[in-house]
Amino acid sequence: MKRALIIYWVIFAMFLVPFILGRNIIALAESFHGLIDAISVAFAFYVGKIVNNRSPIFTYGLHRLEIVSAFVNFFVIIFGSIFTLYLSFTLGTDEYPLLVILLSFIAIFLLLTIRNEDEKDINKKAVVLHSLFDVLAYIIGILAIIISFFITSRIVIISASAIIVAISIFMSINPLKQSLMIILEASPIDTEKLEKELQAINPGVHHVHVWSICGHINIATIHVEVNESMTIKEADSEREKIEKILRERYNISHVTIQFESKRAD
Repeated sequence: MKRALIIYWVIFAMFLVPFILGRNIIALAESFHGLIDAISVAFAFYVGKIVNNRSPIFTYGLHRLEIVSAFVNFFVIIFGSIFTLYLSFTLGTDEYPLLVILLSFIAIFLLLTIRNEDEKDINKKAVVLHSLFDVLAYIIGILAIIISFFITSRIVIISASAIIVAISIFMSINPLKQSLMIILEASPIDTEKLEKELQAINPGVHHVHVWSICGHINIATIHVEVNESMTIKEADSEREKIEKILRERYNISHVTIQFESKRAD
């Protein structure tokens, strides 16, 4: 994560040079793209340091900051996209094209060095995936500049700038949708399927509810109707069977199971 953070800030700074020198549109779009990615990774890096800080108030930690991050990033991207396209039409030029091409190749090389050594870390996997989409954006920029050598119309460069900005917006839509589903407490799994699977262990399973704190912490509450004569030891055995299924098949780590002798609907 730290390596990706440094790379994105370097990319942002690199593409500022041709934009400042010659108001290059592609450089503006790529610089803005790098800035958004740098801010996103920086926030994710900071959040990763504090999300597990639990307290009497934040008993699960601060994992919902990931949801805040998705919304903030989306609105920053929308504002930045409008601002970037405005500058492209009013101030943009196509000067220093060879410098932009060179910087694009450097950016592609740097992005391809980003690796995820921890496959279980969802945030790191997301950063690696995002870096691959960024490589596509830089390839588009290079192709647009090459085409502009043969077609003098600025519409080629402006169109490429718009495509690069569109990629930034597209990359933010899915995290935004996932965050909205988490806020609405939508279940990340098919609860009807889960309930039927658990009823194969104990027919008294009902009131199955599953929701998420963030993208990688799922919580479940379950009611189980049992025989009045069931001992605590037997109830523990039932609980362990249910928790094992939830943990191993559905990645649900926090489970509350309520045993009851008579179903209360």
